[in-house]
Amino acid sequence: MAKTIAGKANFLLLDEPTNHLDIHSCELLAEALNKYEGSYILVSHDRYFISKTANKIWEIEDGRIKEFKGTYDEWVEWNKRMSAQGKPVASKPKPDNPVQEQPKAPAAVQPINKEAKKLFQKQQKLVEQLEEDIKRLQQESNRLELQLSAPEIYADRQKFLVAESDYKKASLSLNVAKQQYDVALEKLIELEE
Repeated sequence: MAKTIAGKANFLLLDEPTNHLDIHSCELLAEALNKYEGSYILVSHDRYFISKTANKIWEIEDGRIKEFKGTYDEWVEWNKRMSAQGKPVASKPKPDNPVQEQPKAPAAVQPINKEAKKLFQKQQKLVEQLEEDIKRLQQESNRLELQLSAPEIYADRQKFLVAESDYKKASLSLNVAKQQYDVALEKLIELEE
């Protein structure tokens, strides 16, 4: 949705723009957004798409927005570094009115469920592996798509049929990997809760 505010520059608000797009359309949208000279806000669970488009990350925690100036990949690395150093990646905001806030009872110490932690780490590794697979498969799909447009491929029917078949297989593999990623990410989120 594009808006114009009092004659000023346009901005876009995109809410889950890749939900109903195929892979090629997602890539085209990312390219178009990267060329767009205005501002836009993107709300998406598609980490690959975010990594291709975002240059600033807003994280909402406890009703507050925290801004990270950088790409999605830089934000992920920063969070990993902070976690590795034992620093909280998100600081607790101070209450708006500390006088009215009721003191909280200390939380009961829960024993660490090692099996649950192990399962969570395994799922986290699976999600990371699938992210790498998607990136690799996307590059392969792009390479094959470019190959399809080469004049020497179009001139030879047999080469074109082979190239087209390879592209379709790569696109199918990419779609399967994205579906597996969505399922794995959903399970990871459930385990995290």
